[in-house]
Amino acid sequence: MPQYLSPGVYVEEVDRGSKPIEGVGTSVAAFVGFTEKGPREAQLITNWEQFRTIYGGFIEGAFLPTSVYGYFLNGGTRAYIMRVAPAIQLPQARSSKDALEFTPLLSAGDAPVSVKVDNGNIAGRYKLTVSQGDVTETFDDLSSDKKDPATRYVENIVNDPAKGSKLVRVYDASGSRDMPELRAPKAGSYSFGGDDKPAAELPAPALRLNSRAAGNQPAIEIRQAPGVTNPVAVEILDVQGKDDLFRLVFRAGDETETHDVSLAKGPTNLETVINGGKTASKLVRVKDLDDNSKANPAERRPGAGKFELQGISAAPAASKGKVVLSSADLTGDSVARTGVGGLEALDDVTMVIMPDLMTLYLNGTIDLKGVQVAQTAMMNHCEAMKNRVAILDAPPDMNPQQIRNWRMNEANYDSKYAALYYPWIEIDNPVQKGKTMFSPPGGHMAGIWARNDAERGVHKAPANEIVRGAVGLERQITMGEQDGLNPNGINCIRAFPGRGIRVWGARTLSSDASWRYINVRRLFNFVEASIKNGTQWIVFEPNDADLWARIRRDVNAFLYSVYLTGAFFGPSPDQAYFVKCDAEINPAETIDQGIVVTEIGFAPVKPAEFVVFRIGQMAAGGA
Repeated sequence: MPQYLSPGVYVEEVDRGSKPIEGVGTSVAAFVGFTEKGPREAQLITNWEQFRTIYGGFIEGAFLPTSVYGYFLNGGTRAYIMRVAPAIQLPQARSSKDALEFTPLLSAGDAPVSVKVDNGNIAGRYKLTVSQGDVTETFDDLSSDKKDPATRYVENIVNDPAKGSKLVRVYDASGSRDMPELRAPKAGSYSFGGDDKPAAELPAPALRLNSRAAGNQPAIEIRQAPGVTNPVAVEILDVQGKDDLFRLVFRAGDETETHDVSLAKGPTNLETVINGGKTASKLVRVKDLDDNSKANPAERRPGAGKFELQGISAAPAASKGKVVLSSADLTGDSVARTGVGGLEALDDVTMVIMPDLMTLYLNGTIDLKGVQVAQTAMMNHCEAMKNRVAILDAPPDMNPQQIRNWRMNEANYDSKYAALYYPWIEIDNPVQKGKTMFSPPGGHMAGIWARNDAERGVHKAPANEIVRGAVGLERQITMGEQDGLNPNGINCIRAFPGRGIRVWGARTLSSDASWRYINVRRLFNFVEASIKNGTQWIVFEPNDADLWARIRRDVNAFLYSVYLTGAFFGPSPDQAYFVKCDAEINPAETIDQGIVVTEIGFAPVKPAEFVVFRIGQMAAGGA
């Protein structure tokens, strides 16, 4: 206490006012997956152009860039990117710090990638030689100075989509504090082989077959279907009397399939027959590489012959020196700050999305059990952090019966911190212009959650919202089919005539009816995190009746502000929520332990999921 020794007037500041509790953000997503370049520690971005600058653009074989684009397109504003990739790290010439980090393009070939650094004739300039197999690229007179007057900045030159490297992408990790000549990489040779991680081939092996006209571009592409690892024998036969038709015979193990197809539009179309519907192949997926061509379909069809589509090996030793990325690379480690585990250090994340889990599944690196392992790790992470929800993508190429069986009997999820969306959405293919592609919906759903939070509030269910950027669906879902999916927590995305493609479900994967809806879970996350952050001042305060009254006052003020947004159910605040902090729940025994207890309860609003109008006949003139 202050001492008063001399007569006079003393002015003292006394902090007895309220300490407002501010609501935390609810719309911060975290994406885990593959990018063209960039740092491997989590980085916060706020728009698509910032993502392109740091992580590069769209790349074939990875879903993270399209998911992030869909997130911002649908209303997302803030996102962390957790990049997963093997890399060559080059040290600085005069420091142990990293100077450059090279990562292979996802379409890289089998051979390991090597990088050689030679000093240039000008201080701070250097020469890079990138090699893979029989391909060698040379980039002279490079600089680590972003303001280089000769525009020789290393990222601009090597990562240029037109004139840059076709093998790697580079990230300048040297920072900006030192002089450019001090940040240049150390001369020497570096490789993905040996003790370093070699390149990872993400797309599944593909068989490209030329048309019957010699010298033409490849006509069709054949890849293994998800989960198929055995080599697939492919035979092409003529169909007698039908010049535009040809017969495809696929053999893998004990399975044999026969399909009569053509490159013309209609019921016999190659992609229509093999990729979807009742006739879909279990062994392969196909693509017409020139489906916009006006040429005669009979001329574009591939010639007869026998071919083999090599199987995928999940063992690194059998993959020609490459490291095959697994679900463990995505789940990561909290100590090393990698993958999902690395998100533990980020307190403001509220949504977790792992789009490239489906990349590994599609290329056969993991099977459905691997998908389950990684998605379970996402849910466990969210349950441990208690302030975020995992957005899970359903596996592709499943009909409603299959996805229900997988969710209920195989994956058998039960979590109030996760939501599952089905089916995949069709979007513009940013890599192959003029074509579309199917993408896991998680990134677009996260954007809708963020848009819903901004326009209506976290208490409103993020459903009956248009999916921006979606031009179609992998599979059209009927009301009868959704009847079997919705009660099991499978949130459907559906197309409605004249109303567009909309999210038509808002459930978690919890079997507890109290936590059935996404908005209820996220509202509790919001209230809990806001109160936790806004009451840190209480720690080490005198634990007495005065403190209890101040706690009640501040928490009541916060809950009243939330009540005014329509987040709580009740005609008055007294019926919508309560705050209790008094001697009854803080007896002497609790105080002696240094504990102050506050009990809070509120009634969350729940969505009108089923709208029922009861209509009946009445007698004329009846009341």
